[in-house]
Amino acid sequence: MSNSIITPPTQNLVPDNRGKTSIGLVVGTTTAVVFGLGGFFLVNDRTGSMGAVLFMALPIATGFATALVVRGKKLAFTCLLIGLLISTAVLLITRAEGWVCVLMSMPLLAVALAFGALLGVLFRRVAIDKMQKQQLGIFLTLAVLPFFLIGANSAEEQARRIVRPETIANTFVTDASREVVWNQLKTFDRIKGSKGLLMTIGLPVPVSCTMSGEGVGATRTCYFEQGHIQERVTEWNPPSSMKLEITEFDVPGRPWLSFKDASYELTNENGHTVVTRRTTILSRLSPAWYWRPLEKIGVETEHEYLFAEVKRKIEAAK
Repeated sequence: MSNSIITPPTQNLVPDNRGKTSIGLVVGTTTAVVFGLGGFFLVNDRTGSMGAVLFMALPIATGFATALVVRGKKLAFTCLLIGLLISTAVLLITRAEGWVCVLMSMPLLAVALAFGALLGVLFRRVAIDKMQKQQLGIFLTLAVLPFFLIGANSAEEQARRIVRPETIANTFVTDASREVVWNQLKTFDRIKGSKGLLMTIGLPVPVSCTMSGEGVGATRTCYFEQGHIQERVTEWNPPSSMKLEITEFDVPGRPWLSFKDASYELTNENGHTVVTRRTTILSRLSPAWYWRPLEKIGVETEHEYLFAEVKRKIEAAK
């Protein structure tokens, strides 16, 4: 009789982790969506103000929670990516947010989510993995996070509701006289031009402007593809300057941004007319260091769109 030993196939000895990975993906993605969407509505301010709690504390907490319920940075980041896509789709479909806000906030959200995930991985290694009852530790930690967000939101509320004025100015130069440019600035029969990305995805698109009367107290109304802005002339000094106070504003958009006033200044420099347009907005977004440059881009896009129409009208009048 042979004494040979029959060895079972090697592949039967290798554990199959695909099932565990699939479960982890579902659990992690669910956690990311629940914390992301649930937290959004938990800290959402009815006044339209949005602050660091929403854009930083919430995604950090979401990343932390997701990394806590799954093992491995790669799996955690995959869950966060899928969760971010799902949450964004829900907000867009329900119109809780628009494309412009989503795209502008995405870099800040992505960094905060990644930072939170790294904190979660570290916390699991130094704390959860050393506990005898790890599941209980995870549960208690997750239960504390909503209270942390509520407390942070309450602490930030007063400062977040302080309206932040920002004035953005842009200029363009033309060979036309100030008198010619002034006449082209007062009204716009039909504004035509290349919209660009931001206008295509939701930034208000001006269509025409009409003037009722002239001088201080006159009314200027600018119509958009949806809604209008009504302005009252507060300074009238042709062909040098015109200032306008925003008296009515119903352009669809987010409640976190509104317009205060606008002005045009025309100066003569070396035989050229320099036109300066200033717009003052009222922002309810923070942190200001992040949103201020993006708000500037949005307003400058509107300015450039109007400048292009003025240039077109001047060329047509020659």
